[in-house]
Amino acid sequence: MHTGKTNGEAFGKDGDFDSHDCLSIDSLTASTTALASCSAIAQQPLLNAKRCKFSSDGYREFSTGQSPVNSPNLPLDPSHRLPTARPPLSPIHFPICYSCLSANICELGVFFISFGPELVWIWSKVLRGHIGKRVQKLEGGDCWAAISISGSLVLLLSWGAQNCGIAVISEKEKKELTSGAKQTPPIVNALKSNISGAELTGISQLNRDRMIKLTFTKTIGAGFSNTRHLILETMERYSNLILLDENDIVLETAKHIHPADNRFRSILPGQPYSMPPEFKGTSLEEWLKDPSADTLRSVAGFGKKLLERLSEMDMQNALLCLNGFYKEEDISLFIPQMIKKYLTALPVLLEGASALPDTDITDTGRIAVLSPIADGTFTKRRKAVTDLIGHETVRREKQTADIEKLLHEEDAEKYKKYGDALVANAWQITPGSQEASVAYWDNKGNEIKETVPLDPRLSASKNAARYFAKYKKIISAQERAAKVLIKVKEELEDLRELMAIIESMDDTESIALVEEELGIKNAKKRKNVKKKTAAPLPPHKKFDLGYALVFAGLSSKGNRYVTFKLANPDDIWFHAQGVPGAHVILRFTSAPTEEEKDKALQFCASLAAKYSKNGNNPGQRVDYTLRKYVSPIKGGEANVTYREFKSVAAGRN
Repeated sequence: MHTGKTNGEAFGKDGDFDSHDCLSIDSLTASTTALASCSAIAQQPLLNAKRCKFSSDGYREFSTGQSPVNSPNLPLDPSHRLPTARPPLSPIHFPICYSCLSANICELGVFFISFGPELVWIWSKVLRGHIGKRVQKLEGGDCWAAISISGSLVLLLSWGAQNCGIAVISEKEKKELTSGAKQTPPIVNALKSNISGAELTGISQLNRDRMIKLTFTKTIGAGFSNTRHLILETMERYSNLILLDENDIVLETAKHIHPADNRFRSILPGQPYSMPPEFKGTSLEEWLKDPSADTLRSVAGFGKKLLERLSEMDMQNALLCLNGFYKEEDISLFIPQMIKKYLTALPVLLEGASALPDTDITDTGRIAVLSPIADGTFTKRRKAVTDLIGHETVRREKQTADIEKLLHEEDAEKYKKYGDALVANAWQITPGSQEASVAYWDNKGNEIKETVPLDPRLSASKNAARYFAKYKKIISAQERAAKVLIKVKEELEDLRELMAIIESMDDTESIALVEEELGIKNAKKRKNVKKKTAAPLPPHKKFDLGYALVFAGLSSKGNRYVTFKLANPDDIWFHAQGVPGAHVILRFTSAPTEEEKDKALQFCASLAAKYSKNGNNPGQRVDYTLRKYVSPIKGGEANVTYREFKSVAAGRN
């Protein structure tokens, strides 16, 4: 634990890492959940936050063209941020939000994750279970590196100021991160050269501080091997990832620290690695010999916030919490918990701390590291999509205004009248005149006298022909513009509908489907791909309720596809009332009970409301009817007309 500065590197007033993972959170209760009554988490508050990770019984979600994902299962209420499903790292499911963590935290509206050295020690203990596994692939982006190891697992190491730490994630989650990465840090190339194919042979915490060391050994033949060390310093904005050789010489570092940047130590390739000065506090072993509240706050190896909380407790309880640390004992039963905004895991749940139900110590790294990175990546991708849609919307609006101005152009009739008048009065127009006073009669028989500008180089008849040509040109342009205006307005409605759906999206799979439709390239191109693939289907999602299938369009094309291609005449069609949004189709695959039917209707209504312009309005009305009563039109609500419909308030039982 550091209570001040280490080598001039400030850690904040509390001496603990603050990830500054700022999240906007709205609390929802189970009563607003469409299908919460059949959920394993029906009695718990349901939380709506960025990158929520929920689990429930019997409801799976997968994107079109992909195999169903079995775990974790889909949240029942689509008003939640729909997560990208991932395979579990343990038998535990997650009926809580990784970002919100608990209802008590969510009530604060915004919070920051922080942790201390004791959590880094827990990570080092947990990761030892992966010793002996071999490095298969190395990738990275922005401020993180991903080391794929045997067993289809990935070690995610982050040195970002807001998400430093280490976590075990899935290959699927790694792909999502790499698809949104803007750049590959140079240290990733050094890692590829030095530890590709190497075996993970050691993991340890350094100096009981927020530093973790991974050792890799690579056999090079004839009994010889190379050893490389990878040190992750999780020190807020001073976090770093450093690659060392067997002699602790720096081979590469994520951040090059020059003497001009830090007068206490420099970290540069070719130099010996020097650690931050060790905190000279009381060791845990010494304190346990003579436990005292007065000396508790100086114990090394724990975060300041945790020690402050323990010092306020009875010493017997403090001993119970600290006695299990820094020993070769089983820590699998340690309880992950939040002490306000401080993340830790202890043998017992502290009074006043918020437990993280159905979460074990292996998930604490994911909470601190993966969620902030994934949230930032997703936000950037969604912004790129909305910026493109916004730009195209403005362009279509300008086109519409220009075309409508042309259609209301009054000069056409004026030019025709000029031509008619010049033909009728040609005999009295003096050649070479710059203007002519002519008279003509309107539709009511009234005589109108007007001065007509002339080209002095042309005769009266040729001036008349020039005005007739202008008239025909404008009329022809207006006829073409009227046809173009219909198309432009259709495109404008499609863009507004797509924007409404995109703004309600919060899962990467849905964004990826829309990116593909819009031609936005995020994923790296695969090499040596010769096989031609079929054209992608319009973006939509598919939900398997067990006894029914649900389809939701994710764009205007996706809406038309699910409604007029996928849906059967007797399927049920849903759409948010009066606002742009997704078309949702419900198809029962077996005869449902009344309870199942009601739950499915509520689920679909909630889904249609979520993917609409009023997605945040829990009272949004949703219309539903049989698909055979829905007909396509241009410019109507949802670009369709429908009859024989009923309405329901989404999110209400």
